[in-house]
Amino acid sequence: MTKKTYNTIHDFLNDVSFKNWAFNSQLSDVSFWDFWLKNNSTKKNMAYEARDILLGINFKESNLSEEKIAFEWNKLEFKLKNIQDKKAKNKVTQQKYPIIQYAIAASIAVILCFSIFTYFEFSKITHKTAYGEVLELKLIDGTQVILNSNSSISYKKNDARKVWLKGEAYFKVHKKETSNAKFWVHTNDLVVEVYGTQFNVNTLRKKTRVYLEEGNIWLTLNNGEFKKMSPGNYIEYSSKDKKILIDKNVSSKEEQTSWKNGKLVFYNYTLEKALNRVSDTYGVSFKYKTTDVKNILITGTVPTHNLDICLNAIRKSTGVAIKKESSNLVVYKN
Repeated sequence: MTKKTYNTIHDFLNDVSFKNWAFNSQLSDVSFWDFWLKNNSTKKNMAYEARDILLGINFKESNLSEEKIAFEWNKLEFKLKNIQDKKAKNKVTQQKYPIIQYAIAASIAVILCFSIFTYFEFSKITHKTAYGEVLELKLIDGTQVILNSNSSISYKKNDARKVWLKGEAYFKVHKKETSNAKFWVHTNDLVVEVYGTQFNVNTLRKKTRVYLEEGNIWLTLNNGEFKKMSPGNYIEYSSKDKKILIDKNVSSKEEQTSWKNGKLVFYNYTLEKALNRVSDTYGVSFKYKTTDVKNILITGTVPTHNLDICLNAIRKSTGVAIKKESSNLVVYKN
């Protein structure tokens, strides 16, 4: 690859290899530009602006063709004309024309709505993980996402800075220095709003839990309230209760983010709470012979890649027995 100088946005826009990097279409060019950007930090913002322009140019709006509208118009007009002929001798004849106009307008509106829905649905990108699977992603704006097991993240093809999350994910948001553009994470309970920072979001078990590792973020709760978070802050919010259930500072980030390193860390958890995390990770169900066993406390670390090792560690730490019965894992007092 020949050496070139890049002093303006146009220098990037006119470079074929840069376009391949922007559209992620040529592996050698992607590798080259990733390396180049790491070693040319002063021109990184200019390069990202050029990439955003290219992606914006690539975005094509889906419009309904005139032929399609004309076809539907004629088809509907023909049907209505038959109805009109049959009732020509009726006094209702005077009301036919407005009915026709309303029907045609309604038909076109339905077609347009369907076209718009289809366009946005097919322009959406979704990443999903199975139980026991962790997926690392890099969005087109440079944001890094680690998606936990049994989770999904969705965003529109032309706007990766507004994502919808189900499950759990860790975000390292790339800050847009020039435009200072925001980044949003939507869940069923709230919206996380940031500029560039690192945080963890978990939407499992009908609650949303947010842990902020670095920087500052704003939460817009679906009860209409707002909440600002600072580093080390952990918040648990419930839509059902319409309120924040937990708002505290934690001294160690391991408890909240250790899953992305292949382990679950429990600090003085009840056995029920610990096994809920195991269930979310491996997709298994637990039943308890007696309710008092749920409150046994556990502190320790278990792996997220081997269920047998995980359960053996819990058995040794708590002194309980865990046996498989039908499709459930049943927990007994030893």
